Amino acid sequence: MTAPFVRDVQRAVSAGVSLILDLQDEDGFWREYNLEPGASEAWSTAWVGWCLAGTEMNKVTRDTCARAATALAGCRTEGGWGYNHKTGPDADTTAWVLRFLACCMFRQDPVRWLRAYVDPGGGVHTFCEPGLGSWTDPHDDVAANVGLALLASPTSGPLAAQIRQRLISRFPCQTFWWSTPTYGIAWVLRFLTASGGLPRQVRENARAWLASLPATTCCFENAHRLTIWMQLENVERIELELVNEILDAQAGHGGWPPSTGLLVPAHEAGGRSSPHSEIRGALTTSICVRVLSEWLTGIEERT
Repeated sequence: MTAPFVRDVQRAVSAGVSLILDLQDEDGFWREYNLEPGASEAWSTAWVGWCLAGTEMNKVTRDTCARAATALAGCRTEGGWGYNHKTGPDADTTAWVLRFLACCMFRQDPVRWLRAYVDPGGGVHTFCEPGLGSWTDPHDDVAANVGLALLASPTSGPLAAQIRQRLISRFPCQTFWWSTPTYGIAWVLRFLTASGGLPRQVRENARAWLASLPATTCCFENAHRLTIWMQLENVERIELELVNEILDAQAGHGGWPPSTGLLVPAHEAGGRSSPHSEIRGALTTSICVRVLSEWLTGIEERT
């Protein structure tokens, strides 16, 4: 890997971080989307904060994360955290918040907050409240995120093991809340890697599935594809191609184009959803920054 290329990636990350800092609202939240309940608050803030916490931190970024963590600590409900202050708690938002707070040393017991969402078979239900139809089904993409949050607790072993076993048996799994299955597979592989490693069959299936995908210019998609490839072995050439794709798509202001992949399926069985677009591209920019930072770390470890 040439030093000039590495510096290009470092500059891209730095520009992305600067934009993320600018997008934070005065009250500490990163708001994104414009759905029926309004803009996201806790969910988007935890997502962006977790991504930022995975970059090379300095006083400015640490202070920024601390403001976000304080805002999140102040919007907790009795059952955890929800999309925004108008909505009830859900497993995905709560898991994202717990993962981010753990990065900021604001430790909460993930078992306490997430146990109710996990059924005896290891399925994770986004919502527990009645009347929400398919939103209360077990969702693999949420299960992976909940599993990652649970790994921060020494008492989470049985719950995490149940989730792991189910996801392995279902791989490549299903993605419910996003139009791209790559999102779900990326987080499933992250969780499996962190919870004991990838079984050989899962690794082989992941490689075959990725190899069958057509090229795309979608930054959100490519960031998650890069995440997946980095969980595998001997794929440096493919990683480099994806890094180049992500770099080429960065805008002059330091961010990446907003994604249009978020789904909000209708509650009733068979209900459809049109993808929703980000307003400011905060989630796409932050995941690109995080994944590029992880790629740089991997390059350093291999040299």
